[in-house]
Amino acid sequence: MERKAHENLDAARALLALDEPCTNAATSRAYYAAYQACWALMADRGHQPPTTERGVYFSHKELPELARLVGVLDDEQSERLEFLEAQRVVADYFPEDITARGASECVESAEL
Repeated sequence: MERKAHENLDAARALLALDEPCTNAATSRAYYAAYQACWALMADRGHQPPTTERGVYFSHKELPELARLVGVLDDEQSERLEFLEAQRVVADYFPEDITARGASECVESAEL
């Protein structure tokens, strides 16, 4: 998952650097970079994701709180992951666009 986290963060940066930035896609990639980095940290500390019918998977809604409870994320980092997930939902499913500033903030949050 760590490799995928880096790949998604690189993609988010590249999408913002385009002449016409792809802000929604960059926001989505920033979230997945943070999600996958958190998942990798959880696994490194012995917290394996639950098994589902599709394989192993940490729930997007539950991961920030679970990671905070087991000490992988602090309160601020947990809130940042929740924020990124909310922005990703807007970017992927709602008609409004994420602004360039908003997408940049998401990429910066994912970098921390």
